[in-house]
This record gives sequence, structure tokens and C-alpha cells, in this order.
Amino acid sequence: MSAALLAWFLEAVWRMDDADVDVAICDGGGDKGIDAIVVEDELGEITILQSKYRKSAGAGQGDKDLKNLVGAGQYFEGEATVEELLRGRPNKELRDLIARTELKRKVAEGAYLNRLVFVTNGTLDVAGRDYVKAIRAGSGPPLEVWDQKKLGPVARRTMRPELRREKVKLVGSTPPIFIDLGHTAKMAVSLVPAKQLVALQGIEDRSLFDPNVRLGLGKTRINKELDQTVKDPPQHALFPAYHNGLTVLTHELNVRGKTVRLDGIAVVNGCQSLLSLFENRAALTADLRVLVRAVEVDAHSTLPEDITYRTNNQNSVNIRDQRSRDKVQRQLQGEVEEVFGGRFGYEIRRGEKVKADIVLTNERAAQLIMAAYLDESWNAVKKVVLFDDAYRRIFSRRIDAYKLYLLSMIDSAIQNTRGELRKDLSASFASVRFALVGLLADVLRLNKRGRELLDQPEIWLPNTKDQVSTKLEELAEEVAGSFNFFVEEEERQADESDKIFDPKVVFKSQKGVRKVQREVKSAAKRQQRREKDFLFDIEPV
Repeated sequence: MSAALLAWFLEAVWRMDDADVDVAICDGGGDKGIDAIVVEDELGEITILQSKYRKSAGAGQGDKDLKNLVGAGQYFEGEATVEELLRGRPNKELRDLIARTELKRKVAEGAYLNRLVFVTNGTLDVAGRDYVKAIRAGSGPPLEVWDQKKLGPVARRTMRPELRREKVKLVGSTPPIFIDLGHTAKMAVSLVPAKQLVALQGIEDRSLFDPNVRLGLGKTRINKELDQTVKDPPQHALFPAYHNGLTVLTHELNVRGKTVRLDGIAVVNGCQSLLSLFENRAALTADLRVLVRAVEVDAHSTLPEDITYRTNNQNSVNIRDQRSRDKVQRQLQGEVEEVFGGRFGYEIRRGEKVKADIVLTNERAAQLIMAAYLDESWNAVKKVVLFDDAYRRIFSRRIDAYKLYLLSMIDSAIQNTRGELRKDLSASFASVRFALVGLLADVLRLNKRGRELLDQPEIWLPNTKDQVSTKLEELAEEVAGSFNFFVEEEERQADESDKIFDPKVVFKSQKGVRKVQREVKSAAKRQQRREKDFLFDIEPV
């Protein structure tokens, strides 16, 4: 349960991708007080995390576990101390974690321990609180504790969101614009110094963002650019010109002179920006002002939910969104609709409503094409490059509606094998999913008919969909079995040689994928010799 709590924390609070969460976590006894390691390569920062799940929610959390976590920090002072940690024979999960994050090399190159994070559903007792104070007064890396009091507001996001109850006074640079919107709603628009905004209660524990649909997204490109702007004082005066600002809700709004008084407050749009400003608050100057829209709403109406929903559907534009206007994407979407109607749909923009029984997003399509058609499953998880450098290779002329439909069937067949995988592989499915997709495509290519299915799926689809789907599931089960056997053999050989084999990371490399490809194809050929109809043999209609 401790690992589950930590995984939830990394996803819900740190907003890490599920595949990255799986790579970051280690679990089990002998972990030296380390349950997860997160390395920010661009910043050269290392974070160590530990979690403790208490059977009785809110149970006291003392200082013993905190001391273990702080003590573990000494292992990351340099390359020699990391080596010392490995000589201490920690459990396999931790050894694998250190290997896949390449900690020794990164520490030697200057990466440093930036902070320690402790996560628990318990509540710090007197000893725990005193210890945290003592650590904060020291010179070591900061200790950040997320106990029930801090986690509670995050968990409540699944409930009806509430505004914080305190009264807030915001003094703008100029008199605000006041508008009566009707329907019991009023709005004030003002330029507010960022220093006032970062002083709001509820930023650190995220309770100020309870109605928001997401918390921090981590070190995204946009947030990094925002950080750079905040650290560049000459840019501060221009901030309102190229920033969308914040939207806040309140129960009661009053304007007098330059002052906006709020009774109750919640930020429903601009969460990422306010978090970035808060984290860089030491660099703020009086010149940095933010456009704030404060809206008074009736707590008993549906307006708070409507505003929250609509403002949070105005997401930042990423390169995938920009490609939605690309004629290739429009043509594919139109072709899919023309060929398959409501049976199968293709989504090219976030948030659009595609009316179809099965919907494939262009992001998932790009990953599947990379794995099945380009034979680069190790690149399929690199979402940033799919619509950038690799875009034209992925969405080449040979990709059409029929191939997208086939890819959705292959993906479904692989998803159905998750229960056939070893528990550790099933738990880290995001790390191996596209390797399995690529392997199934490899098995299809072992005979002429299978190659024709990949190259000309229109000969079979949609007329023989059910027969093709059944055969794909049969082959996928065999691929999963061979995959399990390969991993077991690699682990056995690694143990005998005192080496490390980590399936969470090995199949994200070309070398690891190529090795398992050879084994799976050999196993499929042997099976074909025993069963003449083993490979793809469906007659086209």
C-alpha cells in the first residue's frame, strides 16, 4: 500500500506520466529508506522519496522514518557514496532503480540532491514536527512532508470542490474593471502584483486549487519558459502582455478604489503559472504583475462548476494541438469517418467529441505506428518527438484509415494480454506495452499473409474484423508467453553473473528490444513448425 500511495502522489500531486512513475519507484525490504528517486536531468536535481501507509488513517507519524530518509541523503553526496550504497547490498529494486537512472554517472557530472520528500496518510506527531523544524533550520537539502493534512485537500478534488474560506484583499496597480454579469454573477478584472498572489494561503498544500482539474504538471516546456521569465527582471513589466492570467472564484466580491475584496477564494485557471511564481518567489519584483479575473458566484448554483469546466478546457497549446490543423491529420480524420462511420473514429484535437464506438487519438496512433510500422518501439514512449522531429516519418503517405483501424485492433489485443504477463510486467505495463505491440507486428511479418495484413488491411477490414481480431488475440497471447519466458531467462542469467536486468528500462532501448525480437520470432517459428496454422492465416473476403 505504501507503493500505491507513493504512485498516487507522483501522479496526482507531481503530475508525472504513469510510465515515468513506474520507472521512479522501488519497493520492498532493504531499500535503505528509499522508495523512489526522481532525477530532473535538465536541472541536475535529484529528489528522494519515501512513503508510509498507515492502516489507521491519521495515525501518528513519528521521527524514525523521517530520520531514515534524511540519512539516506548522504548516499548522494558524490560518486563514491553512491558506490558505497551499492556495496551495502540494497534490494534488487533499488539497485535496478539506481542503474536505470544512471545515478553514479549523473552525480559524478554534478547532479545534486535537491530535496527529500516523505509521503504518509498519517499525521506528524510532536516528535515528527520537531524533527522537521530541526531539519529546516539546518543546511542540508530541504525535507518536504506530505501527511494527511496536506494530502487531504488533494484527495478532495474528487469531491464537490469548495472555496477556501478566508477573506482576501488584492490591491491592484490601477482601479479594476467591475462588471455585473447578471445571473447573480459579478466580475472584477485587475492587474495584481505577483508578490501578493504568491502570499495567498493554500498554494503549498494545493488547497487553493481544489476546484481545478489538475495540479502541477512538473517541469514542462511552458513552465520552464515561465521560470526563465521570472528570473529575468527586465521582462517583468511585460508579463501581462503575454500571459493569460488567473481566474479566481469567490462567494462575495467588493471593489473600492484599487482594492478588490474577496470573501472566499479558489484559483480555477492559472494553477501552473501560480505554482511557478510561488516556487520562484524570491526572484519576484514589484514590476511583475498578473491579470486576475475575480468572479463572484452563487455557491448554490451550477455556475462554479461551469466556470471551472470551461476555463480548464482552455488548455495550453502543445505541438500535437498545432498539428490538428495540419492537412494530413484532417485528411486522415475525414477518411476514417468516410470509411468507418460511427464504427471507428479518429481524434486529432484534445477535447473534441468524436461520435464512434471506438476512438483512436492521433497521439496513441503515433505511438502505435512507431512501434508496429517503423519498428522503433523504444521511441514510442517519447511523446515529445512524435509530433515534432518524427512527425513526417510517422504520418507518411502509407498510413491510411484502414491501417489506423488495424492498429487499434492490435493495441486492443495487446491490452487483453496484460493479465497473462508476470505480475511485475503487468504492473509496469506502460513500460512494455509498445514493445509488445512491435513484437506482435514482428510475428505477423513471419509469413506472407501476415505481411499483407499489415500492408493492405483493407483486404480484410472491416468485413472479416471478428476473425482477424480473434487471430490477433491468439498471437498476442503467444507473444506474451514468450515475453515472460525471455524476461525470466534474462533475470536468471543476470543473477548468475551478478549483473542487473531491469525490464522496466531495458525495453526502452534499441538493444533490449532487438534481443527480445530475436527470441520471440524464433519461438514463433518453432510453434509454426508444430502447428501449421499458427501464424496469421485468415482468408480475405
